[in-house]
Amino acid sequence: MKIKFTLITCFIIFSAFNSSANKGIDEKESNTISVLDFGAKGNGITDDSDAFQKAIVFCIDKGKTLYIPKTKNSYNLTKTIRVSLSKNDKIKIISNKAVIMPRILENKSAYNLTSFKEHIFLSLGRKINSIKINKQNEDLIGTEINISGLVFDGKNQKYADQILSYDNDIYIGVQFIAEKVNVTDCLFRNIFGYGIRIHQVTNSNIERCKFINVGGRGATPFANKIDLDGLGDAIYHALVNKNGNVIIKDCSISGKKYNNKRSRCAITFEYSSFPYNVSVKNVNIQGYAKCLHIEEVAKTVFRLDNVKMEDFNFAIANVLNDASEIYFNNCVINVGLNDRNDNGDALAFLNYRSAAKIYVNNSTLDFRGKLNAYQSAVGLVKVENSIINGNNTNFF
Repeated sequence: MKIKFTLITCFIIFSAFNSSANKGIDEKESNTISVLDFGAKGNGITDDSDAFQKAIVFCIDKGKTLYIPKTKNSYNLTKTIRVSLSKNDKIKIISNKAVIMPRILENKSAYNLTSFKEHIFLSLGRKINSIKINKQNEDLIGTEINISGLVFDGKNQKYADQILSYDNDIYIGVQFIAEKVNVTDCLFRNIFGYGIRIHQVTNSNIERCKFINVGGRGATPFANKIDLDGLGDAIYHALVNKNGNVIIKDCSISGKKYNNKRSRCAITFEYSSFPYNVSVKNVNIQGYAKCLHIEEVAKTVFRLDNVKMEDFNFAIANVLNDASEIYFNNCVINVGLNDRNDNGDALAFLNYRSAAKIYVNNSTLDFRGKLNAYQSAVGLVKVENSIINGNNTNFF
């Protein structure tokens, strides 16, 4: 009798557990919908723009997660996927490395950052028509964007062999305006322009992302006697909200060489007025004129841990940011040679009209460029437990 009772009890418990597990799976599946259900083909030929547009709008309205499955080919877009977000709107897009490879892009973005002819793959966020608008719009409250597992490839995009005017085309992988932005496990490659642009965010998290052959650079005043240099960043933030937090973690960032020039910037922060914090951790950067470019008046604290920078003109370029503090810990900065599109030799630290402070701990500064190079270390406040290979360098 005891044995039968025990068996029956175990069966009931197992059945209840099994039913609960299945319910969880069903609930997860019912909350996820595929872009294929909206007519996307992912065959590299069919225009999937309308399917993406409808799917994202539907998922925001119904609180669903959008799944973009990997196909044998890529998803073709012919226009910007532009979806506006209102107060408390959230969107989550997941994938298993599906490739988005647009052919021709008609731009329908919330704003253009530069004066070039911009073409944006995916633009999500509240309505806005200028990068310089810094009002706390109610539409921004509670908005959230989550993107994971996608590949954004600009291989099919055409761009000029040489930037001669603002009539030239540039491209942007994603552009977001929301309180919270999470981009994880994504790959950005072969993009002449920008990888990620984020505007007016409070919490930004970019993790386990790769940027390969992303960036570019226009004509520079020093090398070309004309300034068409406003393009070519892998990760760009503008107008970060007060007390915001930006995390860039476990990423690799490699610039696009263009006309013997490095790309403009690996990581850029501009236009912010309020204090916020930035953490850059476990990140490798190479092939950019500026690895970290800060041009704003905000009192910001940057913490760089286990970051490697090489093949650059300037590792850190501070402009107009008197109050910023930058802390290096367990980092490696390999200072090589300038690509001759900026003044002077390649520099570890450059402060231009800036009183930003830089602290280096447990790190290596290796000046591997030419002998008797003229090096700027302006802003360097303290160096502790670190190795400096001077290479007969003249320091300023």
